[in-house]
Amino acid sequence: MTEKMEQIYKINLKIEKVIDVFLCIASVVMLAVNLAQVIFRYVFHASILWSEELSTYLYVWIILLSLYAAARERNELNIAIISFKKSKAVLSVNLIREVLSLVTCVALLAGSIIMIQNALAFPQKTASLNIITAYLYFCMPISFGLLSWVKLVNIIHDVLKLSGSDREDK
Repeated sequence: MTEKMEQIYKINLKIEKVIDVFLCIASVVMLAVNLAQVIFRYVFHASILWSEELSTYLYVWIILLSLYAAARERNELNIAIISFKKSKAVLSVNLIREVLSLVTCVALLAGSIIMIQNALAFPQKTASLNIITAYLYFCMPISFGLLSWVKLVNIIHDVLKLSGSDREDK
């Protein structure tokens, strides 16, 4: 394994730790808000107006940022249509899949940046939280940027394995 790849893996682990902390905090906040909403609705017969909106936005952030961990561990949803016995063939198919995924992530990253630019140019506020919607959309370029990064790392890893330069599986 090359020294640069070791550094990249260390960076990935640091990014994953930060994302894990954010995901834990966001999950606890979402759980607390939903629990408070249930208690207020059934015990006090009142409603917290902003709870559903906040829960929805937190849920979207949690889902999009969780994609990084899934991609890093290569646990994305896939359907095995063809199976190969030779590891080079499997690596080649994985490499093609990673390249296509990278192209998709870059396209989604570009689209999300354009969407945020439009949302900032014509600002709208959310109904109950009164937050500019563009700020809520920032999870998309962050997520797609991180996904593009991990896809690129996976491509480099697969190329090294195919060339025989990388013997250790990470």
